[in-house]
Amino acid sequence: MTSGFFGRFIGRRAGLATRVAVAFALISLVVALMVSGATYLGTSVYLLQQREDAALSRALIDARIVDAALVEGVKQGRALDRLVATEDSQSLLRVGDVWYSSNVTVSPRELPPDLLDSAEREGGSWQRFPVSSGEVFLAVAVPVEGGMFVESFSFATLDQVLTILRWVLVAAAIMAFLVGGGVGRAAGVRLLRPLADVADGARRITAGDMRARVPVPEDPDLSAISTAFNDMAAAVQDRLERERRFSANVSHELRSPLTGIVGTADLLERRIERLPEREANLIRALGSQVRRFSATVLDLLEISRIGGDEIVQEEAIDIGLLIDELLSTRGLSRSLRVGDNFAMRLDPRRFERIVGNLIDNAQRHGEGVTGVATERTGAGLRLIVDDAGPGVPKALAEQIFEPFARGDATSPDGAGLGLAIVREQVRLLGGSVLVEESPGGGARFVVDLPERR
Repeated sequence: MTSGFFGRFIGRRAGLATRVAVAFALISLVVALMVSGATYLGTSVYLLQQREDAALSRALIDARIVDAALVEGVKQGRALDRLVATEDSQSLLRVGDVWYSSNVTVSPRELPPDLLDSAEREGGSWQRFPVSSGEVFLAVAVPVEGGMFVESFSFATLDQVLTILRWVLVAAAIMAFLVGGGVGRAAGVRLLRPLADVADGARRITAGDMRARVPVPEDPDLSAISTAFNDMAAAVQDRLERERRFSANVSHELRSPLTGIVGTADLLERRIERLPEREANLIRALGSQVRRFSATVLDLLEISRIGGDEIVQEEAIDIGLLIDELLSTRGLSRSLRVGDNFAMRLDPRRFERIVGNLIDNAQRHGEGVTGVATERTGAGLRLIVDDAGPGVPKALAEQIFEPFARGDATSPDGAGLGLAIVREQVRLLGGSVLVEESPGGGARFVVDLPERR
């Protein structure tokens, strides 16, 4: 239950690289624990066996020494003096009901009751037992001349060695966990690097850089992803280039005959007073549609140039003066502009198209401009254009910036290219544009542009 919750939590909250790192770390930890457990078990059994064998050998040797001393007639209390004293053992000699000892580490009362009985029956016995302090001893009992020799060996040193071994193996398991996590993290990052490159390339293409490509790794299993992405990007770029060239060629070919048509329409409109009412109305409708058609062709040409011309000019321009001139040329009051005059380094032609198209959009589809505001920001410039129209529904906030899209489909003016031009020009200048609700109830277009440096 707990592991399932942990797995679901990791799956939801962590990325693939983190999950790979955790998997490597857990596998390393499990392997390290298995190896450490086997190592500890084998080592402890081996050391314990060695300790017991050494204790038995020494006890037998010491028993012979004490037995020889007793045979020679040495007093019982002095027989133990012939043994070499050590810190990890204690020698006892029982003669009748009297005990003689080389030290007082283990009291005779703490010896296992059946140890001496078994030694008397079998000619010798050994047994591990704990004392009151909790320490474990190994007692070896061997019958000798006139009594029973007992030697007790401490396991304290062995316990210390095993304790150190346990901590070393625990540290090794933790180190294996950390190293496994690090290796897993590095492997995950390496495996995901092509995907990160693809994501970066996709973002660059989304931002309009159709020449974006990703590096192809040497690994044949990973290179397929990058190669497929580059092929797709090249195909998309080629298709868009063909469409852009087609639009530019069509628009360019239309300009010459369209210029003649516009000139003819202007000539007819100058003589409209001489024509009957019916023909006069037809001439007026013709002139209006021809001028609309001409504006559409010019917008198409500009969109095609925007896609193929990435050169951005840098020039210090007076923002307030430029906006005042755009308002004046459209017959609007300069009082519509709000904000101080300041200069910035921008592309004047592109900025003029941005402001002019937003003003024209407000005049055609927003029932008139109510304000054009500019302000300095930390990164550059913010331009705000408000209109008096009904506003733009949230569902259409992105759609209206697409070519040939209009928020008001019933409006006869424009071809829906003005805002598309605004978005492309803003993109080339490294900025952003969005539409929101104006405090006055209409639409508010907000453009953020960084200053060119």
